[in-house]
Order: sequence, then C-alpha cells, then structure tokens
Amino acid sequence: MTYYYVGDIPHEVLTVLPELNGVPQELHGNDTAEVTATNPSGTEITTLTAEVHGNAIEVTFPESSIFTEAGIYTIVCIIDHTEHHATVAATQVDPVRIVADDTSAEWATLAITRSQWIDSRTIDDDVLYEILQVAKTQVLDYAPALAAAAAVPTHYRMAQISQARNIYNGSIVDATNGDIGSDTFTIRPFPLDWQIKQLLRPRRGVPVTG
Repeated sequence: MTYYYVGDIPHEVLTVLPELNGVPQELHGNDTAEVTATNPSGTEITTLTAEVHGNAIEVTFPESSIFTEAGIYTIVCIIDHTEHHATVAATQVDPVRIVADDTSAEWATLAITRSQWIDSRTIDDDVLYEILQVAKTQVLDYAPALAAAAAVPTHYRMAQISQARNIYNGSIVDATNGDIGSDTFTIRPFPLDWQIKQLLRPRRGVPVTG
C-alpha cells in the first residue's frame, strides 16, 4: 500500500503493473506509456511521466507536489503498442488510486486509524479513506454542531473510527449466510449504533431532589 500526505514530492517512482478488468496485461519491447492524473476536485494533472520497463510501467512524479489537497488521486496509464515505429493500438489500463492524507486535520488519518483499529491494516488505502469520510459525515450529522474554527473533540474522532469499523464489518457480511468475506465488499449505509451515539451525545443523569 502506498499513500502520501498533502505537499509530498515523491522521489521514488510509482510502479504500475498494468491490468485491464483485473487481468494482467503483457507489455512488449517497443511499447511506450503515457500517464495523467486527476486530483480529488476532478482537475487533470499532466506533469507526470511514464516509462515501460519489462512488464511494468514506472511513473515519475514532477519536482513540484501534485498533492495540493487531501483526497484520492487517480493515476491513468495508456499503453501505446508500436510496430515499425508506428502506434498500432492504444490501451488504457485499470486506473491506480492514491490517497493524499492531511495531517493538519483533526479527524482520523489512515495512520491514526490503523494504530487504533488493527484489522484496518489489511484494507486498501483508498477504500479505508472513503470509509473514514463516510463515517465523518455521519458523525457530523448526529453530533452537536461545532462552533466555527473550533477544534474537533477527541471523542468525535473516536466515534469516526468506530463508525468506520462498523461500516466495513457491515459491508463485508454476506447477507445470505452472515459470513464475512472481503470478496463481497461494497460500502453500504450503516446507522450509528447506540454506543457511538452515547459517545457523541452522552445521556445526562437526572439529578435527584428531595
């Protein structure tokens, strides 16, 4: 798994083993590759370069950071198949998704989540990131509204991670038999349970008078 932080300038190349519909693609000696990226806002980035080495595509990042905002960046490689110095076919392979995390935020990062929820270390970066964003939205919808520029309370972040765990576990359960398996994973809406609600809106004891 590879992820970066906002502002990072990777010096190592990103090695892409090209697949199409999940099937590995064979590269040939004369093949070349083109690469573009799309940031979380949908803006195309054309400053990356790509070279074919053996049966892999090596993507090189530019000298200025492309990771200007937090979110998922989509790397798209196109293989140009050439014969006699002429392109005879061009094939786009399955995109690669890379997370740029934001350590300046007070919500859960991938690193914080994996330190507190051990099983999340087996979840792909992009999937875990999206689950955390869904959980964050649900927490904000239920929790008391924060004042402008207020710090995010610790229990909000804890609730986010707990809800992310519930979303993930609920999404990999086979509804026909209750078995858990990542092969059937899809993100489904999952309501906050009573423990998370109590974490966000704790019930106050009624004072006894008399």
